[in-house]
Amino acid sequence: MNLKSLDLKKAYSSDFDNSLRDFYIPALEASIEYNRLAGFFSSTSLAIAARGVLGLIRNGGTMRLIASPQLSKRDLEIILDSEERREEYISKRMLEDLARLEDEFVKDHVFALGWMVANRKLEIRIAVPYDEEGKLLSYEEVQQRGVFHQKVGILKDSEGNLITFSGSVNETAKAWLDNIEEFKVFRDWEPSEEDYVGADVSKFNKFWNDQSPRVRIMDVPKAVERKLIEIAPANVDKIDLERWCKTQKRKPQLFQHQQAAIEAWLKNGMRGLFEMATGTGKTFAALGCLDKASKTTQKLIVVIACPYHHLIEQWIKEIEKFGVETDKLIVADATNQYWRNELADSLMDISLGHKTKVMAMTTHRTFSSPAFRKIIQSNKQDSTALLIADEVHGIGAEKSQEGLIDEYDLRLGLSATPRRWFDSPGTELIYDYFGGVVYEFGLKKAINTLNPDTDQAYLTPYRYRSRFVSLTEEELEEYHEKTRRIVMNLNKTETEEQAKAILDILMFQRANIVKNALGKYQVLEEILDELRESIRWTLIYCSPEQIDEVMEIVNRRGIAAHRFTMEEGTSPEKKYGWISEREHLLEEFAEGKYKILVAMKCLDEGVDVPPARIAILMASSGNPREYIQRIGRVIRRYPGKSEALIYDVVTSPSLSNLPSELKEMEKKIFEKELKRYEEIAKIALNRAEALTLICDIKEKL
Repeated sequence: MNLKSLDLKKAYSSDFDNSLRDFYIPALEASIEYNRLAGFFSSTSLAIAARGVLGLIRNGGTMRLIASPQLSKRDLEIILDSEERREEYISKRMLEDLARLEDEFVKDHVFALGWMVANRKLEIRIAVPYDEEGKLLSYEEVQQRGVFHQKVGILKDSEGNLITFSGSVNETAKAWLDNIEEFKVFRDWEPSEEDYVGADVSKFNKFWNDQSPRVRIMDVPKAVERKLIEIAPANVDKIDLERWCKTQKRKPQLFQHQQAAIEAWLKNGMRGLFEMATGTGKTFAALGCLDKASKTTQKLIVVIACPYHHLIEQWIKEIEKFGVETDKLIVADATNQYWRNELADSLMDISLGHKTKVMAMTTHRTFSSPAFRKIIQSNKQDSTALLIADEVHGIGAEKSQEGLIDEYDLRLGLSATPRRWFDSPGTELIYDYFGGVVYEFGLKKAINTLNPDTDQAYLTPYRYRSRFVSLTEEELEEYHEKTRRIVMNLNKTETEEQAKAILDILMFQRANIVKNALGKYQVLEEILDELRESIRWTLIYCSPEQIDEVMEIVNRRGIAAHRFTMEEGTSPEKKYGWISEREHLLEEFAEGKYKILVAMKCLDEGVDVPPARIAILMASSGNPREYIQRIGRVIRRYPGKSEALIYDVVTSPSLSNLPSELKEMEKKIFEKELKRYEEIAKIALNRAEALTLICDIKEKL
């Protein structure tokens, strides 16, 4: 068998392919040489570098591996402040990582590499990145600068045929097993691909031979080499990697921040709120809590409440992926006319000992209904009940909060922004019932914290471009008239609390005039012309009053677009292949058939559109939650998406011809909004540009 005999695709994506079974393992089984530029050195990266390598070992093949040590800023300080030699400290850090071998998957594969080192089949070199001034870079700085972020594999067979692969696939267990990763494959016997192979080979050789100006190459420290040999099996027959090839899927491993969230929930008596940014894994963190609860009780009733039915479907997929086992899963909402009997019968089965775990997936509306509450209250008996409320801020609404009954012993609420806007009593009720926020992982932290399994931040970095428009004379006149009426009431207030309440009302009252300002349409046309050919995977958020005009502007430019509103169906239909119209639209959008989705509120909460990378915010209610939710739609990680772009079309106030008291009121309102824009701008890739524009607007006030 040689590389030419393999049925290789030009590209692989773990969303559709079993990359290990279909590419990695058979390619290594046909090879006698394997060169790998791996990224960062860790026990998990070594494990994945050995993935499929058993075939290479049996061929008597050899391997060369380049990896970079994961040095933190604290490590660099120690290196600079201490008398320890740099190589010795790097060796120490690498040995510490090897000492933490706990996972069986990692152990087996590192043992295989140890055998290769001991038998002179593997040579490892360490890449140490520097800046322009010759200063050693930390792991975080390497990520920010993009230095040594290369991931290339080169395979050669006994006949001299070469293939290379490169792309987003990272040398970590999670990347190969769970993440949606993709890479391209090039073959030197194909004329159209030969240059790409040559480029990959040249890249590897430059690093291996220490010819890169910003990376220094050193031999793997002797102490690390001895450690690998020490843990290696004496006999190649004892290397059992095949057991990991038989199972296509393993239970997902939780990230450190998800594990921290679970621990915080446990310490708070299995109650609490997770305030975690969209795309940071709230669902898996919640399922981790469910897993812990399952181990502490013999009879468990689980209720998962979501705002909409399509989110129930997403949860079910995540439950299957996580590997949650249950005796009965019931969808209890308007799509299942038999849910009442199914739920009551299943809870009775738990009481009689016929079942040990029942899960009910429901919407906020059904969750708070008298029928649902009565079934839980009447049949709970000696069981333990766990409530997981997704987008928990919605549960604080006057009708929905009726579902927060005492029967739920264990409680978990999930939201990027659990506080309710203009509803302090509803917010207080949520916090009291669930036990307060026990873990927080906000937008800033998610964009600035590196995910060790992908070598990238948890969320996609973004550029923020605000565009300010003014009201027309007619709009100003209407706005000022409403403002005067509210100021008259404001002057009658006696307490600061009353003044704040009226200020909040003023913001709410001005929203319709401000968010629907006519000047925004001209700005939208300018943005679309600016984007031109790059106008792909774009979401335009607008108000109901704007949507027709926005669609007209988009259509005039011949851009393929579709509305995404409450009018698009959520029930499966034959003409869409037995999926809903909304799901069909999202699929068409992901494939690029629609370049733009023009959306209202139904794309705010929970809907996954990870390919989306441009957002144009035409209308905002001023609600911080709505703002964060909409940004969250375009900064989810997705293969090939290195950054996102957010346009924020904002109406700025006009203070001319206003009495002094109205001017001050207007300033206070707009300054409050500017604070939100500043928070978004501060963590943008173009923060200096974005903040300068906001400062200029402030100066004009």
